[in-house]
Amino acid sequence: MTTTGTRNSKKRRISRRWRLSKHGPNWSDLPLGILELIIGRLRWVDRIRIRAVCKAWSVPNTHIPAVHELPWAMKFCWEYASLSSVKGDCRLLDPLSREYVVEEGSRGIECRVFRDAKPCASLYGWVLFKVCHSIEKEITSLFLYSPFTTEVIKLPHLGEPPMFQVATFALNVSSPKCTIFLLWNKYGTIYIKLCSAGDCSWKTFTFDGFDRPNVAVDAAYTNGVFYCVFDKGQLGAFNVELKEWTILVHHRPPGISFLDAKLIVSDADLRLLSHCSSLKLLKLDFSKMDWVYENDLNNHVLFIGCTSFSAPAVGETSQLANTIFASQTWLHPEVRFSGSTSPSRSRLYRNCVEAAECNMTWVAFPLGGIWRADDLIHAV
Repeated sequence: MTTTGTRNSKKRRISRRWRLSKHGPNWSDLPLGILELIIGRLRWVDRIRIRAVCKAWSVPNTHIPAVHELPWAMKFCWEYASLSSVKGDCRLLDPLSREYVVEEGSRGIECRVFRDAKPCASLYGWVLFKVCHSIEKEITSLFLYSPFTTEVIKLPHLGEPPMFQVATFALNVSSPKCTIFLLWNKYGTIYIKLCSAGDCSWKTFTFDGFDRPNVAVDAAYTNGVFYCVFDKGQLGAFNVELKEWTILVHHRPPGISFLDAKLIVSDADLRLLSHCSSLKLLKLDFSKMDWVYENDLNNHVLFIGCTSFSAPAVGETSQLANTIFASQTWLHPEVRFSGSTSPSRSRLYRNCVEAAECNMTWVAFPLGGIWRADDLIHAV
């Protein structure tokens, strides 16, 4: 004989099973520790897909281990498809895996800026592009583009002065707050412009410059400071919080050309690669505020081009230790500094060489997750 209580209990169990089968379980209740273990075992494509399952999973998590710390290589081509559309082809190469088609189709005419755009910096999955007028070759605007989400963030009109010599930006895993930095040195004055994604205008700061022509050649960001190197050898630093500009190094080492120098942030160090007749690698000695020569990369690998990165050569990437892959420069695609093993037969090595030889753009991989455009625009 079945009691009323037993029948009601069975109905509740059946009802619960029906609800789960119809609507699916509430995945947002999955413990964070288990979620981190699951995502930590996935490649980047699957990490993106799993974040679409639940809104709560879309926020980058610093506890989820990185797939690896190597930058990816991006190649792109944009052309007019019609009077009202632009056709684009954008691809990403994961050096450890394969090539992915990011975009292959048309965008509206509002994206014609892609036609004359050139990348100048990359951080955490986003690339900063400058747009040069095809005839006058003057820089007319800037925008941010994420090849991982195919989103575009247009930046404010440059105002006066409209030119700049270097551009970079700040972005990291802990905050979507994005600060874009421009610098221009002319007529004895240093002009610095700042804005954030979503701003309607730039903030302009002016400082005393140099008595003679001295072009800014590259810039980099680390720990709240934008660094800028000039072709006469000076290294300047702009503290974002204090809004202060300081010249840290006043001269370059003898026999070194800074004309096409590249600044690279490497862990807590600031390195400089000189493109003179022979390759020279320098590191900033913060205690003496002077450049010192480096003999090797200390088991790191450098990726040099219109964007530049340093990555530790550990695990799968240890075969690349003490190697430089340079693109969009007259340097040979790879330069070995030291190391007892030759990586020339590995697929990883060949992929990096191919990316350098094809002048692909190095893109910083978003290690813990992907910031969307809305995250950057509404960050405080």
